[in-house]
Amino acid sequence: MSPRDRRLMSDLRQMEELASTGGFSFRTEGNPPDVYHLMLNERGIAVGADGRLAVRGLHRFDAYLHREYPRRPPIITWLTPIFHPNILGPERNGGVCIGSWSAAESLSDLCVRLRNLVAYRSVNPADALNREAGEWATRHQIRAGTDVAELAALELERGFDVALVGAAR
Repeated sequence: MSPRDRRLMSDLRQMEELASTGGFSFRTEGNPPDVYHLMLNERGIAVGADGRLAVRGLHRFDAYLHREYPRRPPIITWLTPIFHPNILGPERNGGVCIGSWSAAESLSDLCVRLRNLVAYRSVNPADALNREAGEWATRHQIRAGTDVAELAALELERGFDVALVGAAR
């Protein structure tokens, strides 16, 4: 078994352990798996059809463990609407700013980091991938750990383009 295959099998075991603790579920492709289709149960926020922020509890994203993984981070694609400075929704190609990466970090470690992003336990508006959400977070002085329900109660500024961030479902 190649070193890459051993790493992919280790990631699979760790992902199974993470899923057993609740909050995450997934299915894979490849043998050993190099594509993960993940579902996360965590309260985050998205823009609703009415143009207001709403709490969203279910999130989906894909992780692709390409040939240069783990030297380079997995490619993460967000698939459900979300309003976060460091995550783009699917209408904007689902990019995710994960910050720094180390080859010693596992896929399950990264998934925990993503869960913390969704729940606003981690947020960096100064390094925003979603400029509009970054400006909103800066204006409202959003700090890591702010309750998602409190965030959903905040107003979006007039003229905010709802079509840019998607609607909560």
